[in-house]
Amino acid sequence: MDKNLDDIMTQFVDYLLPELTPYQTTMYLLLLRKSLLENGSREIRIGKRTLADFYGKGSRGEKTNYAHISKQLKGLEQNGCISIGDTTQDGTLYIIKFPNEIPIVMKKITSKEEPKIVEDFFTDPEKRRLIFERDKWICYYCGEKVTLDNATLDHLHPQHLGGTHLKENLKTSCLTCNSIKSGMTYEEAAAFILKSIQERRARKNQ
Repeated sequence: MDKNLDDIMTQFVDYLLPELTPYQTTMYLLLLRKSLLENGSREIRIGKRTLADFYGKGSRGEKTNYAHISKQLKGLEQNGCISIGDTTQDGTLYIIKFPNEIPIVMKKITSKEEPKIVEDFFTDPEKRRLIFERDKWICYYCGEKVTLDNATLDHLHPQHLGGTHLKENLKTSCLTCNSIKSGMTYEEAAAFILKSIQERRARKNQ
């Protein structure tokens, strides 16, 4: 191994991680594990079927499909994280770049840019309460009042699509609406949430 693993992981976490989506991060780490950490080489020839097996399941518990795998690989290639070579019966050749060889990381290192400190309003209890108070303890989706017992925070733009813990992406939600929306976008979940609201109001009026 011709690179210091500590340096690789430090540069990855400090500089590259903030630039990738969660799915791209998973794919990059998988390729790094199957290449550098497994055989000491930055090159790996592997098929998408095998990648899908290692990649795991999606947010709905289903096996990751080839289209999703291809999308993440393409994203990594566009970001300069990998180079994609030829394809044979043994799979496609991937050349994994070390973090300090990736353009977006090189730019940060050469400019001595400090890693950005991102405020986390999702896991910090005090900051979570600030969101509830900002939203006046009202569910963003159904308009019902919530309490400490049933108040949750929902990522308007889902985490698995790159949604952050910033306050602009967090909405106060009741447990019911949050469980319905789950990992969907608002547009995908709107019809299901509306149906639930109608059913809940119908029960109240009985």
